[in-house]
Amino acid sequence: MLISEILKEETVTLAPKLVQVLRTIISAADQKGESLFLHFDKPMPNDIRSDARNIDLNKLMQNVGGEQFDYETFKAAYDTDVRVKTMVANFSEKGIVPKTKEQPDETPVANGETDPNAVSNMAKSATDLGDKL
Repeated sequence: MLISEILKEETVTLAPKLVQVLRTIISAADQKGESLFLHFDKPMPNDIRSDARNIDLNKLMQNVGGEQFDYETFKAAYDTDVRVKTMVANFSEKGIVPKTKEQPDETPVANGETDPNAVSNMAKSATDLGDKL
């Protein structure tokens, strides 16, 4: 990528670091064959998705000196930046489902009620938050 493209890229988008973070975590997930779910806040136990790797987006953004997001600010970035649209499969008030090779189920298991491995998956996800990036 040329310097002029990088400079132009930063003036076009509301959230240039968001694009960088999304590219990085999607690439890492694709290499590992994982699906992702990005939470706007640190996920509570009932928000943990057992079908995806759970990541605190705002912690990642803070680590790179980037913007913090909630539903409204992310929607603004999504609506104004085509690159963000191409990297996101879906988003809601809870968080974001990035487009990865592996996509999470439409109806994730919550609270370990029907998934026998839910507790171990939640424990693994809790320790994985941002550590692998």
